[in-house]
Amino acid sequence: MTEFEDWRKTREHTDAQVAAAASDPSATVTDLGPGFWMVSVAGATRGFIVQLEVRDEVRFEARLRHVNPGQGTRIGEYWEFDKAIAAIIAEPSRFVGRDPFRELTNYASRDQMRERTERKRLQRRAGRYFG
Repeated sequence: MTEFEDWRKTREHTDAQVAAAASDPSATVTDLGPGFWMVSVAGATRGFIVQLEVRDEVRFEARLRHVNPGQGTRIGEYWEFDKAIAAIIAEPSRFVGRDPFRELTNYASRDQMRERTERKRLQRRAGRYFG
């Protein structure tokens, strides 16, 4: 058995698991690579699932998204893939009213950029007085 056939077999297995686990119509599970999934609810990313192997047993670690993309709020480890998805869906959203990921982007309108530069200019001159 080649690596590609092995990869395709595991991919078909995980796709079948994802299809079985997506009982909530607004929840979407996206396969991001070997052993890594993203769970979205109503179009917003809620968390990630990482496949772990501990003593030749497969477990799934569920993490909620975090402002720092490399980090995440750990919910727990689960033996079943479905339970990890259910845990992420059941966890209430911590970001209410704003999306911190959108605030971290560098894209801004020209007016916003003008306001930023004016604010910075005023901050630089704030400590000086002319006497």
